[in-house]
Order: sequence, then structure tokens, then C-alpha cells
Amino acid sequence: MNDQIRFGIMSCASIVPRFVRGLEECGLGTAAAIASRSGEKAQRTAEELNIPRAYGSYEALLEDKDIEAVYIPLINSLHAPWAEKALLAGKHVIMEKPFVLHEAEAIRLAQLAEEKRLFITEAVKTPFLPVYSRIKEILNEHALGEIRFMHFRQSYTGGSYITGWNTEKESGGGVLIANEAYFFHMTEFLAGRIISCAGSASFGPSVEDQCSISVMTENNVLASLFVSSKVLFQNGLTIWLDHGRIEIPDYWKASEAFVYEADELKEHISFPCRYEFRYELEHYCRLIREGCLQSPVTPVANSGRYIGMCEQLYRQWEDGTRKP
Repeated sequence: MNDQIRFGIMSCASIVPRFVRGLEECGLGTAAAIASRSGEKAQRTAEELNIPRAYGSYEALLEDKDIEAVYIPLINSLHAPWAEKALLAGKHVIMEKPFVLHEAEAIRLAQLAEEKRLFITEAVKTPFLPVYSRIKEILNEHALGEIRFMHFRQSYTGGSYITGWNTEKESGGGVLIANEAYFFHMTEFLAGRIISCAGSASFGPSVEDQCSISVMTENNVLASLFVSSKVLFQNGLTIWLDHGRIEIPDYWKASEAFVYEADELKEHISFPCRYEFRYELEHYCRLIREGCLQSPVTPVANSGRYIGMCEQLYRQWEDGTRKP
């Protein structure tokens, strides 16, 4: 397609292949260039993923006038500064989660994007997954009554979440900041605006390695999140309603869900997909081509507000819960 959005990818992070394949499957964008602080690594990744151009610096990628938009999956502390540089270079921005580390940064980036007439968003795939389209239909039918409680569960006991920059406070590490986007976005997507938030955490040497968060929405729905890098348990989301429940394994990338009335299975929702990024990218690429500046599903104001809630929790933990 000649009208594909030409993306530059700012990093060779492990998430990048899924982003590239998602672009290929959605058909509305293409990976035109990739950059790393190591030119050799960028070239190797470009060859593996069939990306035409590779750069040994992020600055060089932003100077490429053929690039229309950038995807930023850098370490968390680098999100805001490089998004600002990308906007100043005239590029649309899709930023990996978390959008930023401070609410003030989100406000500043939204203002800059509006001034430059450029699109900006946090890359949140979950609300666009077909499984949730069907779940929303079920909720709107009210056959199972109203949502009363939602419980989100996420366990990381291996890999990068317990090593490297994810354990460094100055880099934006910690299990809350790694998971807040899915929890807050999906709570409001399913149950309305959050009106209160509280939580507690346990800490490793530098950052929280477990946290438990509870919120209330405007529709009188309670939701909780438990995240741990210390213990292994089954990941998922349970939505409890008056007359049943919905179980969603691996809720953040859901390809299936199980709908129960009382304890009887009534429906198995199944939407297999190799690369779940395709659905959000279809949405974002269309908005860019239409000249939109933000997504109505993942607006920057929401991303900033959620980070603001995280900042409040971190301040409470630093003042009281966390031991020196």
C-alpha cells in the first residue's frame, strides 16, 4: 500500500519484532527504519526483520525525512525526552507503556503535539482486542447483571522484569509502573472513570517488587490489581457480575475468555491472533492518516491521569510504607 505510515523504531528491544509483525498484519503501516545506540545491533535487527534502513543513533533516525512516525519502546526514563525530540523533529509518536513517569510530562507532550499538529498516544493494545469487543457486548446486554468487582493478576518471576533496568528506580523500574497502563485503562474501559485509588507495596533494594492496588469507579465498581515478581501464579482478569463471571487468561493480550452464569460455562470467546499489536495499530494508523492528534480510546489525558495516581501511591509508599 502506498499510503502506509512509514515508521521509525527507536530501539531494538525484545518487543520490537511483535510491533513489526503487527504492522505487517494490519497493512496500514511499515517499518521503514530502526535505530539503536549500537549501529551493529541496529543493522542486525534490521536484517532479521527486513527493515530497509538502520541507524547507530536515535538522532540519525529523527533526521530521516522519510519517517512519518516513531515507535518508542526505550527504557521508561527515556520515554518523555525522546518523545519530545521526536515531536520537535516533526514525527508522530506512539509510545510504549508507561507513557511517561510524571503527569506533568504527559501534559507537556500533549501540548507540544497539539502545537505541532502531530499525533501522540500511549501504545495500549488491550481495549482493541476482539475478545473485549465481545465482552463489552455481553456487559451491555446485562444478562449477567452489573459488574461488581474486577481482579487483575500479573506475575513476573523471571526474565527482564527481575533484572537490569527494571530493578532501578532512576530508570523507571518497578512492578507498578510496568503494569499501571493495562490496569487503569481497562478498568475505565469496562467500568467507568476511577474516582478513588489506594494501594500498598513491598520493596526490593530499589523498587517495589510486589504491589496491591484497589480502585473504585463512578459506577460503584471495585477493581484490584496484584502484581508480583516474587511469587508465581496464574495471570488473568476475573470480572464478577451479579449472576456470573468472566474469566480472561493473560488479559493484556487476550485471545480467549470464558463466560459463566453462576458456575455453568455459557460461552467460550475465542479470537486467535499471531500478533495482537495489529488491532491497536490499525486504529492508530487510521487516526494518523485522518489527521487526528489523539485517540479517543487512549487519550493522553488519561495516560497522564493514571501516572498521576501512580505518583500519589509512590509518595505514600516513600513516606510511610517503605522501610529505609
